[in-house]
Order: sequence, then structure tokens, then C-alpha cells
Amino acid sequence: MNTVISDWFVVSVYDENLLIGKVLYGTVIDDSSCRYLKGDYVCTSAITAINLDTKLVKTQTGSLYQILDNGQYEDIQLNEFEL
Repeated sequence: MNTVISDWFVVSVYDENLLIGKVLYGTVIDDSSCRYLKGDYVCTSAITAINLDTKLVKTQTGSLYQILDNGQYEDIQLNEFEL
């Protein structure tokens, strides 16, 4: 397992009505890859797969995130998404 996330959001980014992609945003609980410290916030690269049964999220860069508890889903416009 790479990174365990709590207090998470799946954020869908739109340009007008066109979906650009989805990212995972949340608080790091544990990170076996040593990229993040406990308590850090993370905003991932584009999500390529979400499995809610196993609570795993895979991103475009190949990272794997385990999501804890229930998260939230939000839609934002591209001009609101800070790169």
C-alpha cells in the first residue's frame, strides 16, 4: 500500500460542461512511500480507477491510495482548480 488518506474528496474538474478529470484530495494518515508526512494534505494526479469495495484509488502516475471512512464528492470549474 502506498498512501492512506482520510477526510477525502473526489473532486471533478470541469471546463464549462466538459469533464476534464477527477483528483483525490485529503489528509495523509500513513505513507509507506515516504513522500508525505502524517497530517499533510495531498491532491493527486488524475484518477484512473476507483474501487469503493476495496477503498482503493489509482492515479495516472500509478500511485495507489487507500481511502478511509466516507468521503465527499465535489464539482469545481477549471478556473477554480489551482495547479
